[in-house]
Amino acid sequence: MRVGEKGEFGLIADLRRWLDPEAGGMIRGAGDDAAVFEARGGRRFAYTADAMVEGVHFDPAYTPWHALGYKALAVNLSDLAAMGGGGPSYALVVLGLREDIEVEALEEVYRGMRDCGAGFSCAVVGGDIVASPERMFISVSLVGALAGDGFLARDGARPGQAVAVTGTLGDSILGLKELMSGKGNDTHCARRHLYPEPRMREGRAALEAGASAAIDVSDGLLRDLGHICDESGVGARVLVEDIPISAEARRVARDMGLDPVEAAVAGGEDYELVVVADGEVMGRLAATCALSVIGEIVPGEGVELVDRGGRRVTVGGSGYEHFKETGG
Repeated sequence: MRVGEKGEFGLIADLRRWLDPEAGGMIRGAGDDAAVFEARGGRRFAYTADAMVEGVHFDPAYTPWHALGYKALAVNLSDLAAMGGGGPSYALVVLGLREDIEVEALEEVYRGMRDCGAGFSCAVVGGDIVASPERMFISVSLVGALAGDGFLARDGARPGQAVAVTGTLGDSILGLKELMSGKGNDTHCARRHLYPEPRMREGRAALEAGASAAIDVSDGLLRDLGHICDESGVGARVLVEDIPISAEARRVARDMGLDPVEAAVAGGEDYELVVVADGEVMGRLAATCALSVIGEIVPGEGVELVDRGGRRVTVGGSGYEHFKETGG
């Protein structure tokens, strides 16, 4: 079977069998936004990695170099946020470069990473540069200290708990549509796509309030909440009318003849946090963070969208998955 037939998540499931979940000091391995390990002396760290590939994750025609650097670091920090935030973090960067890329462009990439890191106590401390004749790529590995013994994971959801999300959903994919159509990079949605904000404060607040599970929205609400359901052995019911969608996203969707709900649940790259918690905990968290309760955890499996009348709602997509999007 070829990779294109297996798909991203099927491939991950297969390769997890070859990982070592009992490596020295390892507390949490594959299956979450970051691995968690305990160093000598008892301090815990989260470790994550993400790559951005030209033609898959970005197009230099409408992605400013500064934004590329900022986003490359931000998506890793978002993984750390989903584990409950933490202390200072440190990043290593691998650049795969074509020979025709201007040095000044790469300096802008690093300025973008520096500007992102400055806001979230993250320092880029080294890495590697390799030749990549056809497509540029940027790969970031990040390690961050966790405060205390706790962290958020994907396997803590239980029936009866509430599901909430920070911010608004759908802005990023609609911003990408604007960029691709030549509308410029200074609209609300375009900036949400180019400069996602890692929800570090909200992730830390969720952990401190006693939330049970969390994940960041990188592949779309349906796909990512589905990961929580899979790891926890539960289902989820989401009320469509309660999904937070910005006025700007609704306007862009209307102008382009698109469905804002589909953008919100299947678009991806919003890098908001999905948080699962008991009702009392969610109430405390809502008092300190901007979030919207959108549904509940139920017995069963998978994510179901319903309206206020209890009728099932279907949309045209289920979220992003590598290889499946291109047919291999």
